[in-house]
Amino acid sequence: MKKYILAVISITLLVFFSGCSLIQKKDNTPSNGKDVFSVNAEKGSLWKTSDGGQTFSVKSKIDEKNSITSADILSIAYHTKKPGTIYVSTVDSGIFKTENAGENWASIAFPPKRIYSFILDKNSPDDRMFASGVVGGWGKIFRTDDGGNNWRDIYTEPGQKTVVTALSQHFRDTNVIFAGTSAGTVVKSVDNGDTWKNTGNKVDGVAADFTFDASKKLVTYLLILDKKIYYSPDGGVTWLDWEAVKQQEVKDLQDKAAKASLARNIEQAKKFQEQAQKLSERNQINKMPDKIVSMATDPLRTGIIYAGTSAGLFRSNDYGKYWDEVNIIESAKKFAIRSIAINPANSMEIIFVAGRAFYKSVNGGETWSVTGLNADREAWFVSYDPFDAKYLFIG
Repeated sequence: MKKYILAVISITLLVFFSGCSLIQKKDNTPSNGKDVFSVNAEKGSLWKTSDGGQTFSVKSKIDEKNSITSADILSIAYHTKKPGTIYVSTVDSGIFKTENAGENWASIAFPPKRIYSFILDKNSPDDRMFASGVVGGWGKIFRTDDGGNNWRDIYTEPGQKTVVTALSQHFRDTNVIFAGTSAGTVVKSVDNGDTWKNTGNKVDGVAADFTFDASKKLVTYLLILDKKIYYSPDGGVTWLDWEAVKQQEVKDLQDKAAKASLARNIEQAKKFQEQAQKLSERNQINKMPDKIVSMATDPLRTGIIYAGTSAGLFRSNDYGKYWDEVNIIESAKKFAIRSIAINPANSMEIIFVAGRAFYKSVNGGETWSVTGLNADREAWFVSYDPFDAKYLFIG
């Protein structure tokens, strides 16, 4: 009987897959003209969707003979007043600009060969940009005030082999710029990069990114690559390691229990000890995840931050103190979640990229739609067009 059942299943599968091969190619070709059964990876450095992520097409052309296909895109920045005007920075191919939403790109010269971080200034997006690079072994921040024709260095690390690995401009207080280095130093400018000030305590690891809370202007987060997220309630004056803070809270309760015990206040001692035990258990269950490689704050709700790791997606509702795992597709956990984005008009819509796939949830992470990227390399970032969220870019 078992052999008969297996035979029926085998025949059914054979018929099913044979039937698939008889379907005409034109019936399975989406509106962008790409065959959904194609197995050949398409070369492209930047991909765009105009249908919210159902289909993607390559947007890497400079002109009829040239493209940025071979470039590895590091970041994307949008002009604050001109829809369709977008800039991308690359790892070692320079900076590129489009004025027609990615249909054609033009090169912007940047003297150092390699770019580590890039900002298009929100105050003067037609003229001012910031980028970090290395010249003569020294890590520097450069600024242009004429759209890229001329660059000058506005910050230099004092020692060789230290790189400025993160640059970020506050979305609300746009005169504020944070910079972080590969050695864990954080500096801040409040005058568009003219002057800099060391801010906060030194942190452990490579500074990879900064992000800001939706409504509390001073709340700032710092990502240390492949490690943790630091929290600052005061605009970078202090950087708090939540796990150390929580351990101290447990110790404080244990100390109170010990003092109550010495005072022979047994009931009070028992109460503090039970609180310490419960807090210790919660700290373990809802601890900050390990090996964080990306982060994103909810643009509409205060205190909510997401962390992408090498083994899953996590969310905190209290400024990063306690965390819960988001129930994503299990196979996605085998790849690092390099980039996360939240729809700027809808907090329930979450997107991320892992490996060569794009994931989207419209119900806060309860269920996910998945789009395979027919790309020749893994995705590094995903971003919403701020003027129209149905347009997304993947680099």
